Amino acid sequence: MEEKILELLEAEYDCRRGTQNSFEVLYHLSHLRGNLTEWLPVKDTETVLEFGADTGQLTGGLLGKAKRVVCLEEREKRRRILQKRYEKAGNLTILSGNPWEALKAQEESVYDWIVAPGLLSQAVLYFSGEQPEVQALQAIRKYLKPEGHLVLTADNRFGLKYWAGAMDPHTGNYFDGLTGNGPFYSKKELERILRAGGCEQVQFYYPYPERWFPSAIYSDAWLPKAGELNQNLRNFEGERLVLFDEEKVYDRLIADGRFPEFSNAYLCVVGPKMEEEILFSKYSNDRAEAFCIRTDIVKTTEGMEVRKVPASEAAKKHVRDMKDWEEVLDRLYKKNHIIANRCELRGGIACFEFLKGRTLEEHLDELRRQKDYAGLTGELLKFRALLFETLKPELTAFEKGDAFREMFGDPAFTRAYEGAPVNNLDWIFGNLMETKEGLQIIDYEWTFPVQAPVEYLLWRALSLYLASREDLKHLGLLSQMGITEEEEVLFSEMEHCFQIWLLQGTIPIGAQYLATAGRTIPLSQMVERANKNRMQVYTDMGSGFSEAESRWVTTEPDKRGLLHLELLLPEGTKALRLDPAEHTCLVSVKRLLGELSGTYPLNWTHNGRELEERGILYTTTDPQILIPEIVPGTRRIYVQMTVEELYPDTAYACMNLLNRVRKAERFYESRPVRWLLKLKKMLR
Repeated sequence: MEEKILELLEAEYDCRRGTQNSFEVLYHLSHLRGNLTEWLPVKDTETVLEFGADTGQLTGGLLGKAKRVVCLEEREKRRRILQKRYEKAGNLTILSGNPWEALKAQEESVYDWIVAPGLLSQAVLYFSGEQPEVQALQAIRKYLKPEGHLVLTADNRFGLKYWAGAMDPHTGNYFDGLTGNGPFYSKKELERILRAGGCEQVQFYYPYPERWFPSAIYSDAWLPKAGELNQNLRNFEGERLVLFDEEKVYDRLIADGRFPEFSNAYLCVVGPKMEEEILFSKYSNDRAEAFCIRTDIVKTTEGMEVRKVPASEAAKKHVRDMKDWEEVLDRLYKKNHIIANRCELRGGIACFEFLKGRTLEEHLDELRRQKDYAGLTGELLKFRALLFETLKPELTAFEKGDAFREMFGDPAFTRAYEGAPVNNLDWIFGNLMETKEGLQIIDYEWTFPVQAPVEYLLWRALSLYLASREDLKHLGLLSQMGITEEEEVLFSEMEHCFQIWLLQGTIPIGAQYLATAGRTIPLSQMVERANKNRMQVYTDMGSGFSEAESRWVTTEPDKRGLLHLELLLPEGTKALRLDPAEHTCLVSVKRLLGELSGTYPLNWTHNGRELEERGILYTTTDPQILIPEIVPGTRRIYVQMTVEELYPDTAYACMNLLNRVRKAERFYESRPVRWLLKLKKMLR
């Protein structure tokens, strides 16, 4: 694989637009890998040691911040990949060979940051004894400055995805971590190891959905809210089971305050708390580079702050524009006493006031929990009136311009609309917050100087809210807000075009998942498969057959496909019915014997069609074998048969063919045909 990765790097392969459809390629080259540590507040005066750099998945984010980065990678092939990948970096040193020996030989003895994602899981390779992880911690901390920080990662053995049926990525087996196998650590295990290793000051972070391609980093000071954890299928490395709905279980864990115990992975930062502490980081870098940003919630000495950080060179303008949009929207909204959240540019970062209050989305959800649907509808009508009233002074007759067509396509509107020349497309419920200062728009990233129908903004807010709230869809809220079914279709097309425009050729991780991931096997499919390997047995005790007098028998075919059953009969059994399957099938009965002072053959009938020597063809999903007369005293019967599932179309095709064969046989056996054949023979 290393040679393949090196070839791709030499060809300047870009995972954002690549179509390799390979987990290994994504694992080594996806820019999303760097999200795990790129957010760390490394300063340009600090040095970083990356212990176990692999192929440089995290290196790029560190190089963009630190004064100097030293990468230790034991494997020579991966050192070559690192060298090729970052050949233009002037602040990088790459060392290969035994990492502990390489550390001893370094002139620079201590570092401000040590990023060691595999230190704990690979400690057993370098240290013997009962606590290799503790020894590794004690050894690595010798190279850390007194005020420095050590960054570790670990897969949680009790991560929710493993309960739900995700395969262990280390062993390729199901439930290995849960049963104590593999390099996994629960939170309590990590805390014990860290204490034993002398790590007294530790901050836990929770990468979501996992540590391979994280989109968000939570902390104990900023845990997820219900409904946020909805991107849980990430089995790029192989197949997985889906035993339950992880989003719903996460919501219950969040409500119970137990999310940290079930996070799929941990990122631990060992060291003193910093003056500016990042509590939460969310990446929006799976789209066009011009819009790639990172959103941080930061605790400073002066309080809390929200920061929008460009995650690419091309996104710097997008971030700078946020200050301009604050001023434009503030002038537009203040007529209705709506405030655009204050924005300040500092060093190319857009810094926003951290507001406290309740969003309209939270208010609507409270009404939803109370099942106050009339109140919820009333609030939505107020929102509609507020939206139209706020934009009213700017509204003019809507016309599809070039900018509109580029962003939203060319929808075939059948009525006239009005629209403002500048639009904040994110006039959504989660971005409207009631604060002590009044109603505020807290996020206006998607503001563009393009005219769009006001009804589209209304539809967008409603559709985004309803998307994850199935229980509200029966209320017909879109219709009540004046959105017709035709407009729903047109606005959906607009939104699709807008999302494509935001990507500008980028292939997001969701699309890569669909093309790359292994099979996803839901519980319903597993149950269906299990049900195929069973047979229902009905006993008639004199009152006929009934579900109450039936039982299920597990059937497991041998290597030749034969089922061997030994069925005990209740005393007084008069007749028996076997239902060999619950689908169309082909059944071949090899033996059907009763036991009574020896065995005797049982007479039986069926509701299928005999297919010569192949057996019985069933086109019904309720195939039956009826044994109408059981000799009194018979307590045991023996069954040997094969059951082959057939697709319904196949079964019907076989039946039609069989009917045609039988019809042809009857034709050739008829008296006129036999006479003609005899005459033909005589004439010869």
